[in-house]
Amino acid sequence: PKHSLPLSTIAMGKRNRGALLLALLTALHGLHGFVGQAPGHSDRLRSVHLEATLDEAPTSLSVRQKIPVVLCPAQFGTAEDYDELKVNLEARGFVLYPAPLSRLDWLRIVPSTLTKEFFTAELRPKKTLGFFYEALDQALAQVDAEFGPEEPVAFLGHSIGGWVARSYIGEVLGPDVAQQRVRSLVTLGTPHQPPPEDSPVAILDQTRGLLTYINEKFPAGYPLNSSVVTCVAGCGTKTPPSMDEMMDGLGEKVWNQTQNRSTLLEEVVALASYLPLSGSTFGVEGDGLIPVDTALMEGCGSVVLDDCNHADFVPTPGESIRLPKSYQWYGSDGFLDAWVKFL
Repeated sequence: PKHSLPLSTIAMGKRNRGALLLALLTALHGLHGFVGQAPGHSDRLRSVHLEATLDEAPTSLSVRQKIPVVLCPAQFGTAEDYDELKVNLEARGFVLYPAPLSRLDWLRIVPSTLTKEFFTAELRPKKTLGFFYEALDQALAQVDAEFGPEEPVAFLGHSIGGWVARSYIGEVLGPDVAQQRVRSLVTLGTPHQPPPEDSPVAILDQTRGLLTYINEKFPAGYPLNSSVVTCVAGCGTKTPPSMDEMMDGLGEKVWNQTQNRSTLLEEVVALASYLPLSGSTFGVEGDGLIPVDTALMEGCGSVVLDDCNHADFVPTPGESIRLPKSYQWYGSDGFLDAWVKFL
């Protein structure tokens, strides 16, 4: 494993109450669908707990040292949703190339839901995610135009974009190109794993065969060496150990004046998301949508960030709802330095 440092808790500042409530409610219904599933605990995972502090200054690098990074967005995400991340990575010597997806592009997944393969959970990435692959082709073409076709590229996947990246690297690039061209893969809050086989939700494959296929064909980031694959998980929300404890202090949880946030709403969203992913509801730790164990892959490097949430935006048919700056996520300035070194 890589070196281990203590976790730090980042205190949340003030939030806009209405925006947070609306965003989290939208997350419950919008971000949760068509994602992967989660495993049980594994003591064989190589987990790195890194300290993320808000006062760390970005490190500026010369232009000659800049590294191209192809970004695979979260479900329903677009390039614009990552504008701030792009700026922050630029300050650290990376050039971000998000897959140029539009909201309408995501509708191209609908025909796959009307097929026999969908109902038998035998969907295949190349056919189902062809629109995503095309966008990644465009992102790589832009890298080639600006850096040259021989330049090593890092891949960054957010949420389901992490396992889309694994599939694209394995299916489209293939072993030879991947080993020569892809310098690293970092995933942020990606649901890599299925729930435990003895879980009551194990038979419910939300990805309808996609994740099963990817895990069978491209385990631990294959054809990449697992040493260049890093999975980042967040610990923004831990569900209470029981319903009784969830109801304790209900008045404060509805709206905590000190924190300016609804702990109850965050726990309800987490409960609804963690159950189909991990098979468990209470006592599960994750980023508010994806349990920690779900986001890690056996044999790969891992980074677990305290008080880190899934995203700073909630997609809508129009512009995404932006969450307050105090709502820390993987791309927040205070967390970047914990994982950017692995790109």
